[in-house]
Amino acid sequence: MPPFKLLTLAALAGLTLSGCTASRYQISDALMRYGLSENQAGCAAEFLRGHLSTGQVSRLTKAARYYDRDGPLTMGDLVRVAGQVGDAEVLLQVGAAAFACKLGADMPIRF
Repeated sequence: MPPFKLLTLAALAGLTLSGCTASRYQISDALMRYGLSENQAGCAAEFLRGHLSTGQVSRLTKAARYYDRDGPLTMGDLVRVAGQVGDAEVLLQVGAAAFACKLGADMPIRF
């Protein structure tokens, strides 16, 4: 295959895949809607952007909407919600975001 065609196919594949990931603003808005502060949501969204698809973000926000909690959603709650989504990648990325943002301190350790 000529190099030009190969580069064109690679560029098209990249554009197609980039359209499948959720934007930082979609993630941040969803997290703030369920109770995270603007700083928490912004940090987590910056970490998660490009790592979760729009479908994964949709499943996460749907699970967060129905999560039984008293008061606003915490990052610890969000990690627990991510565990209920049934997608290991969502749990991994949300857990990593909590760790990276140093927001996991409100998560009680349960045995």
